[in-house]
Amino acid sequence: MLFRSLVLASTFALSTGGALAADAPPAPPMLIRGTIASIDAKSVTITRPDGTTITGAITPTTVYAAVEPRRFDQIKPTDFVGITSVPGANGNLMAEEIHILPLKGLGEGSYPWDHHPGGAKPTAAGSMTNATVATTHGPATTAGSMTNATVMGAGSMQLQVTYRGSAIVNGKCVGLAALAGDKPCTGLATVDVLPTTAIVAVVGAKSTDAKPGLAVFANMRKGADGAPVVNSLTLEKNGVKPEF
Repeated sequence: MLFRSLVLASTFALSTGGALAADAPPAPPMLIRGTIASIDAKSVTITRPDGTTITGAITPTTVYAAVEPRRFDQIKPTDFVGITSVPGANGNLMAEEIHILPLKGLGEGSYPWDHHPGGAKPTAAGSMTNATVATTHGPATTAGSMTNATVMGAGSMQLQVTYRGSAIVNGKCVGLAALAGDKPCTGLATVDVLPTTAIVAVVGAKSTDAKPGLAVFANMRKGADGAPVVNSLTLEKNGVKPEF
């Protein structure tokens, strides 16, 4: 239940590529990034980076989460991760942020994503890859599981991840696995991790953790009357901001 609404966000990201069935598209969620301006038991108002605000209704089903910092050496084989990335060298992904997710299979796949952590100017189109860690390689430790990692050299950090997607496009498995029915493709990606790559774990939070001034990533939908309703709020915690 905790991250159910994030699955909707992943589905929408894929739907922009036209992969959803035309007769049953989900209601497109609104992905809102910003700072909580005000919040009470009934609604939250968020100030976006451009200074505009949006208010969404809070319901008994609104889900709360937060982010905590992690180190590269805390990522283990079989962990399920969400990787915000841009294309890197040699066909690898270059990780901008890694989210360690508590629910295996959440939004599994590889699809376009419209955000770059820290507001960095993108050098290429971004993507989100939700996948299982197969191997890790770092300057201090090497761990192996499902397949061998490519050693980049001293001081390098690298992951190999496996995931299921919905279709093979230009020789690569892409899309959201949930849309593939009983015939998903299987993808393997090598991910270069930089010293500047933010690594966080997504953890549970309570409604009382949401306070004005905190950075937030909100997943909203349009209610029956067309007004925004909050599916989930992922909150800043101890100065660590959500960068989905």
